[in-house]
Amino acid sequence: MTEPMKQQIRCPHRVYRLLWLRAVCVWRLRYGYGNGTMNSRDAALIASVVAVWGINFFFMKIALDELPPMLLGMLRFLLVLFPAVWWVKRPQTAWTWLVLYGLSISFGQFALMFTALDLGLPTGLAALLVQVQVFFTVLVSAVFFREPVCLQHLWGMAAAAVGLLLIGVGHYQGTLPLSALLAVLGAGASWAVGNITVKHIGRVSPLALVVWGSVSAFAAFAAASLYLYGGSGIVNHIGNLSIKGVAGVVFLAYCSSLIGYTAWGSVLSRHPAGKVTPFALLVPVFALVVGYVVLNERLGIWHWAGMGIVMAGLALHIFGIPSRRKRQ
Repeated sequence: MTEPMKQQIRCPHRVYRLLWLRAVCVWRLRYGYGNGTMNSRDAALIASVVAVWGINFFFMKIALDELPPMLLGMLRFLLVLFPAVWWVKRPQTAWTWLVLYGLSISFGQFALMFTALDLGLPTGLAALLVQVQVFFTVLVSAVFFREPVCLQHLWGMAAAAVGLLLIGVGHYQGTLPLSALLAVLGAGASWAVGNITVKHIGRVSPLALVVWGSVSAFAAFAAASLYLYGGSGIVNHIGNLSIKGVAGVVFLAYCSSLIGYTAWGSVLSRHPAGKVTPFALLVPVFALVVGYVVLNERLGIWHWAGMGIVMAGLALHIFGIPSRRKRQ
């Protein structure tokens, strides 16, 4: 037996201290603390974005009471684009990726989300179902960016799938239209495509990406609005907007899009998607509280059970299940 080993046996407190330090290091490396992957500033940004996006569904609802879905999207991204486009420099990336970003994370996501809400989907349920983007993003990032996917990630996604199945059962127990359910799932898929586009573009100004990515989103919403409502219909809807409707559009444009997606893109460009996107599953917590308190929305037992299992899938995705060896 070597002399250092004899000294450790004679001083067991040193051994315990080394074991404790090793355990702390393993914890930090596993969950992303202390190794530069998620500092306190980025954690605060994510928490702020989660809160804003949770409240965001309330403003979507009040805006949709006065505006049809495509016109709401057009006005939202008109405010995002102007006047910021005149003083924010275009990011150093190809137009192809800017257009794809705008058509996926802005037009595709919100055209389908607004449609789902307009068809009667409750805000809390919409906030939950759109978070399928988390699992889409993690899987695609693993394939194209070689980001690691652990067994706990797969189990977490499987649990979320069970939760979504229960929500589907709840849908058939109630009066929610199937078209609304499919629309919000499509919105989640579009959000995932936007996340992957952000990962591909890399480290550019997130504000510039949001502003210039809105060019294609605004154009698509404007074309859809002209086709569906006509020029006179657009003018009539805008002329009949109340203060409440204007407040809804302004919040969606400046708080949710400019502030929210700028912060989201900033954190996502610096960290693995598997570290960032799962926290978006906390958005439904805020949306459910707002929908329950302010909009008087009620959900059945199947919906609540499905939501609980999806949230458990998030916890499993992030923390995993301690093995028997670790518990011992």
